[in-house]
Amino acid sequence: MDRSDSVASDTSPREPEAALTNSARRPRRRLTLGLGGVVIVLVTALVVLLVVGLVRQKGSYGGFAVNAVGRIGRINRGPAPDFSTTLFTGETFRLADQRGQIVVVNFWASWCPPCRTEAPVLERAWQRYRGRGVQFIGLNVWDTDSDARNFMTQYGTDYPNGPDNSGRAAINYGVTGLPETFIIRPDGTIAQHWIGPLTDQQIDALLADAQR
Repeated sequence: MDRSDSVASDTSPREPEAALTNSARRPRRRLTLGLGGVVIVLVTALVVLLVVGLVRQKGSYGGFAVNAVGRIGRINRGPAPDFSTTLFTGETFRLADQRGQIVVVNFWASWCPPCRTEAPVLERAWQRYRGRGVQFIGLNVWDTDSDARNFMTQYGTDYPNGPDNSGRAAINYGVTGLPETFIIRPDGTIAQHWIGPLTDQQIDALLADAQR
């Protein structure tokens, strides 16, 4: 047997084996690609959840921002939007019934850290101004009844508070974050709009301006 016959006899049996090996590898490649796609989807989902969590942690909840720094907000001309709420004590509060006195309308939630800082300030102001022609009303936004009640108990909140369950009042007032406070004159127009937590000095200044 010459050398060419020897090479031919050595290579011819390997061709079917190579073809079989290649065909066996194709399903594995498909399987690998399939698993890779699943991994990419899972990683992407985890990244999205992480980003959402960070955004919420840094200052938003349910579409509302958290206002950590106090500043003056815009005022819409004309009468303050009327609203009514069933207070956590069971009574009904309606803004239109408060004509003739200054009304402090505060939008808050138990999950809002600056609202916790502000809660004692509002309660002290309520104790200073009650009986002096100033009415306070807190509107609880995007919260649960139990969390809101626990918040009020924790901070000894005594002035009227009720839920804005539909969010209608927050929308009508143009609230984009919490806390936000509106000072309404005795004639029913908005005197001041404060974005963020109030200090004792700031709320005194805002009420003094509304009394002019």
